[in-house]
Amino acid sequence: MSRITSKQLLKYLVCLSVLLLLSACEVNRLRSIEEHYRQRRYAAAIQEADEFIRKAANGAFITRAELARSSSYHQLGLMSLQRDNQELALKFFKLSNSEAADKDLAALYKQRITEAIQANDYEKQLIYVNNILREIPRSELVPEMMYRRINLYLDYLGHYDHAWQDYMDLFDRYPNDSYEVAARKSMERIVPNKKAYGQRLAQAGYYNEALTQFFELAKYPVVKTNEINQLIGDAYRGQAEEYLHEGDYLEADRFLRIALQYVPDQRPQIEAKLQEIVGLFIKRGDEYLAVKDFDTAMTYYQKVFEIIPDYPPGLQAIQRLNTTKQNIARAAQLFELGQRSEASGRYAEALGLYQQANSLDSSAEIQKHIANVQNMIEADRDPQAFARKIINQYRGGLLIARVNLKKSELLANYKANEVRDSGWKFLLSTSQYKYEVRYDLMSPRETFFYVWQVNLKDRSIIPLNKISEDLMK
Repeated sequence: MSRITSKQLLKYLVCLSVLLLLSACEVNRLRSIEEHYRQRRYAAAIQEADEFIRKAANGAFITRAELARSSSYHQLGLMSLQRDNQELALKFFKLSNSEAADKDLAALYKQRITEAIQANDYEKQLIYVNNILREIPRSELVPEMMYRRINLYLDYLGHYDHAWQDYMDLFDRYPNDSYEVAARKSMERIVPNKKAYGQRLAQAGYYNEALTQFFELAKYPVVKTNEINQLIGDAYRGQAEEYLHEGDYLEADRFLRIALQYVPDQRPQIEAKLQEIVGLFIKRGDEYLAVKDFDTAMTYYQKVFEIIPDYPPGLQAIQRLNTTKQNIARAAQLFELGQRSEASGRYAEALGLYQQANSLDSSAEIQKHIANVQNMIEADRDPQAFARKIINQYRGGLLIARVNLKKSELLANYKANEVRDSGWKFLLSTSQYKYEVRYDLMSPRETFFYVWQVNLKDRSIIPLNKISEDLMK
């Protein structure tokens, strides 16, 4: 451990002596300031305090000097009041910046407010009210001044939004203060318009903005609870109706349930609307079931239970879906068996299987096979008669009628013994179930040879020359 040299010790003692000397000097200067104050030499106390505060090093001494300076300004303000110099008093009270001076400053402002009221000078009233609120925010006069400013906004300036903001601040800071209670009466001029504005917003579809308006009103004792709850409930119901119109049924359900919390007396109407939403879910699911989109249909059916658990029509809808899927699977099996029977020439058996399949899951393909095997059965019974039937029934007898018309035209131009026709001829064509159908018309100068191929299996008729094709148009 190093030893302190005599030179270092001397230096330390010199510094200590200087500090003690400076401290003694500051004590003397502080005593001088306080002596000036005791002797009511306030200007001198302020002057010395200002200089002392700039140069002093001791924090505790600086604080005492600041207090002496503040008290001096306060006393100068009181002396100014005694001499009826209010402007100077105001200046000194502000410079004092102390709790005691603030009380006197507030009292002086209030006196001026009283004078302005007697003179019906709203502008000066507002100036001094604002001065108290701005300059002395902790004054006990703040509730009264806020109340006064509310009424000045309403009566003098027509600033209803400013008045409402002041009332909210008054209630938030001083709930149930006598001036806050009095201000509720003033709010009777504002609240009806705010409610009406919120209703207009809701009617225009601005539900969030309307609810913001209503919830703000609900925070303050200026509207009856059941009245504001009714407005809130109506807004939520309106929002639910909009979601319902857009097909967002879950959101519609959510907002209806929120509405029910505010308007429990509307439970029957709201529950009826919930039932309607459930019905819409089932209806939408049925639409997807009809086009065999089973996954989407099931999604809608299951949403039913998010609104009403174990809802019987929802359970029935799911049962319908499962039955439909089973029917489709069974129909596919029957259709496959029918195809095998048809391929083996067992048409009656195939027809029965196809008809069973069609009763379970009707489709264009199954119906086509039903028609085909019915044709095959009839063709097997009497193919030529069936071919004649197909010709006779084509487009309501169109071919028969037009052939007869063409023959009538020839008879009109030629003698009866000059017009010859072959009559309808049905000849087996290239396969068992295809027939060639002919009809020939002959006159001295014109000849018409009509010929078609009739497919007994699907009842199709194909023209085999141009005049036959034209006759079918």
